[in-house]
Amino acid sequence: MTYRAQGRKKSLFIAKSTVEDGAFFDYVVNGSNFKIPYTDFLSGLGVTGTIVQAGAVTGAPVLDTDGSVNKIRNIENGSGVSANVSAGNGIVLTHTFTADATGTPLLLNTTATNPVVASLVSGTGISLTATGNYVTVSASEASVAFAKVTMQGNTTDTVIASTATPVLVAGTFVSDNESGFTGNAAGRITYNGSDTRRITIHAILSLTVAAGTYRDMSIYIALNGVVRADTKVTATTSASYYRNLCSYANIEMSTNDYVEMFIQNETSTDNLEVLSAIFGAEA
Repeated sequence: MTYRAQGRKKSLFIAKSTVEDGAFFDYVVNGSNFKIPYTDFLSGLGVTGTIVQAGAVTGAPVLDTDGSVNKIRNIENGSGVSANVSAGNGIVLTHTFTADATGTPLLLNTTATNPVVASLVSGTGISLTATGNYVTVSASEASVAFAKVTMQGNTTDTVIASTATPVLVAGTFVSDNESGFTGNAAGRITYNGSDTRRITIHAILSLTVAAGTYRDMSIYIALNGVVRADTKVTATTSASYYRNLCSYANIEMSTNDYVEMFIQNETSTDNLEVLSAIFGAEA
């Protein structure tokens, strides 16, 4: 094929800012003039549509439309954030937070897709106050619960109506050193706290039998009026011969639970005489 479109001049063009449908562009190859439809020209360049920024205008654009030069910005690492090219040629953003191995971490599952920041929960004797960007941890002295009731020089017998049957210690007690508990004149110590706690109970008695010889007598600690068999301590005595009995318990108590001292005559129905007593609870 022979092309004859040579040596032609182009001049005095009318200026336009848009390209109309059906337009052609011309070009020269090896001294010959050619023309191509506008649509084929765009197709040959691989150009379709437009490139614009999207999203909130207050954000940092990845595409920076700067006059005639459109810049694609690099994504850089930031504090706690790492940017990398993935195996699929995408951009992967990951956190770089770590959890210390000492103690209990607040940032959980650091390798998970959605790591969890643990909450702080106040415990017994501990209060938490969030202020701005920090949490204040405080210990409350009032949460240290304790109580003591005592009896000295008692002359009131504890009446024994049935052999080997626990009976509440008779006499008048004096309350002392109370916090979180309330003691009364009957020797009862009541827990006033709002949370269930493990309480240590101590009981000490000096007692004898009103009559008879070689009587076995026992002490118990009772919770809410029910004696605990695992707190039983036994000794043998005779009239006017005082023996000391001690008992201990570590029990769980809730609000308004109470503890008391019980004693029993294992051998007969002779009354028991408690001369002195010390009964305490602490958490």
